[in-house]
Amino acid sequence: MKFKSSNSIFVYLGANANRELVHQLLDLDSGIRFIESALYPEQQQSLFEDKLSNESVITFDSKLVLLPGIIGFTPVNEYNKVKIIESVMDDKLLPLLWTRFNGKMRWQNLSEVKRYEVAYSLIKSSIETCFTHKPSIVVFSYEPHMLPMYIFKKVCEAIGIKTCTMIISPFNWKVFLDVKNNRNLEFNRTLLGKINDEVSKDSVYRFINEKKSDYSVAKPFYEKRNLGNSFGNKLIYKLKEYGRQTHNLILGQIAFTNYKRLSIKRSGLKNVNYVCVFLQLQPEQTTLPDGGLFVHHLFVIQMLYSAVSPLGLSLVIREHPATFAFVKNTKWRPRDFYSSIKNIGPNIYLDDINADPYSLIKNSSAVSAITGTVLLEGLLLGRPVVAFGKHPLKEYTSTAFVDKFADEVELRDKVAKAIEESPQSIISDFENYLHMIYPTTFGPCEYIGNAKMSLEKLRESRYNALRQVIELITKEYNSKTRSLDFSPANKKTKCDQDID
Repeated sequence: MKFKSSNSIFVYLGANANRELVHQLLDLDSGIRFIESALYPEQQQSLFEDKLSNESVITFDSKLVLLPGIIGFTPVNEYNKVKIIESVMDDKLLPLLWTRFNGKMRWQNLSEVKRYEVAYSLIKSSIETCFTHKPSIVVFSYEPHMLPMYIFKKVCEAIGIKTCTMIISPFNWKVFLDVKNNRNLEFNRTLLGKINDEVSKDSVYRFINEKKSDYSVAKPFYEKRNLGNSFGNKLIYKLKEYGRQTHNLILGQIAFTNYKRLSIKRSGLKNVNYVCVFLQLQPEQTTLPDGGLFVHHLFVIQMLYSAVSPLGLSLVIREHPATFAFVKNTKWRPRDFYSSIKNIGPNIYLDDINADPYSLIKNSSAVSAITGTVLLEGLLLGRPVVAFGKHPLKEYTSTAFVDKFADEVELRDKVAKAIEESPQSIISDFENYLHMIYPTTFGPCEYIGNAKMSLEKLRESRYNALRQVIELITKEYNSKTRSLDFSPANKKTKCDQDID
């Protein structure tokens, strides 16, 4: 049975699902179908009260749910596409995505064999859905990082269905569009030259100036919000999150105590030449799946240490502030995590988590992270950076930016060249890059500034970007050629015709 696509569009909204957005997208194309999971329900559109929202939803894995937390074996006897099934089952991240489920779901599906079976069943459900409904394109409003929808996307790619994924860009209010299986024209974020539009120019300049300013100005709005909560509010949040699992609170406090005990005051780094490594909150999309092999921070630290030690460089590891601000994940930060870091080598230090991160960057030889925004901040502060995952600085190439290496020897050679670059050339080159890629992103053209940003405004920006993407796709589908041409020339409407 060969897959033949229709002209239908699937859209995965996930946590972005809301009634108003659904209706706006259906106004653009009434044939859109929204895909969701029953095994890992996010904002369930199928539970919306209005008929229009309900009738436009496809819950691809509903046949697998026997009872809450109980997953049955696939009832799909057909669609035994061995090559497709094997290609998805071989994905190294599938076992780790179980860390996204709640404790009850993990406990009721604890055995390795059962989890292997669940992956197989989800793949069969995905194949059946794709062959039954024959979508010509599937739009993901963000990179799926829950097991069911992650598998669904991998199946779409393996079948050869066009997928458009809205991925993180350097600008937190805008996104890139990543397209796979587009046989007409592979989407390429071609650098277009500097923007002529004054609003866009001003927005990029404002963003750059904020990031280069004092950390009190540059600090992300969500971190300011977290740090503004009192100890009592944080404790109440933790108790609600953990419920009766108070042992997790105890383990989290033990890990925090261990980190503080092993950390060093900044005065102790005065004569140390170092690369600062910024850890990321886990589990989150930015490391799972975006980290790939290097989803585990220990892998990153060990490889980087092996590469830079012969250069006379130490490592200073800085934990993400949100790791201890609310709920510490004991699966990704076990009790021995920080001692394991220290055991990698003698010249590894844990940074004082209460100290200013910008001063750590400015006094460093280089900056490293899996995918974090600190990569952008490091370059704007004139420091070379090393990235280990699917970072947001797409299409950026520079001697000062190291993101491709086969082993520690190649990594060492590239870091040695990177640290020879002057801060002025690093900053100038990267600022030019930010101006050039701005017109290839989706979302509001005008940046309101970090001080005015909020989670609600960030969501509205993502909704805006999604409407622009769907509008672009439906226009292409209504053209005579019916071909999806995502070339930058066809995206001129994004800044000129923002949807309010």
